[in-house]
Amino acid sequence: MIRIASWFAIFTTVVLSLATVWLASLPRDPFRQPGVSWSWGFLSGYTVRLLDSGRYVDSNWCDICPEERSFGTWHATAEGYELVPDSGKPRWQLLRVRQDGCERLIGPPVMRGGTPVYFRREGDDCVPSRHAADPIGSCRPQGP
Repeated sequence: MIRIASWFAIFTTVVLSLATVWLASLPRDPFRQPGVSWSWGFLSGYTVRLLDSGRYVDSNWCDICPEERSFGTWHATAEGYELVPDSGKPRWQLLRVRQDGCERLIGPPVMRGGTPVYFRREGDDCVPSRHAADPIGSCRPQGP
């Protein structure tokens, strides 16, 4: 009986150790979870990652800026994607456009009254020229 108890204790310890290692190895960084990232900018910019789970994380970035992230949920619409921040801020949309054959998302202006920004899908090798964007769906940015 003591022999069975000791084998059971060893088995339980090994199983719990393996489970702990497996859980610790799961990706915690949302930018490493399954999904698609859309970015704009060159030396500084902004990235939105639409996670496969229906959540999103967005982040501003630059070489000398502290990174600021926010989170929320997203869902597809006929024109693109609607993002609902967890913070309670207003919903915002990313509208699909085709720019010289390249799929892009057009987002709200960075500054009030500014021009809209075009997000590029990370990993997309399509390089557009400087022509105007043609809408895939209804491409009118919605006001505040």
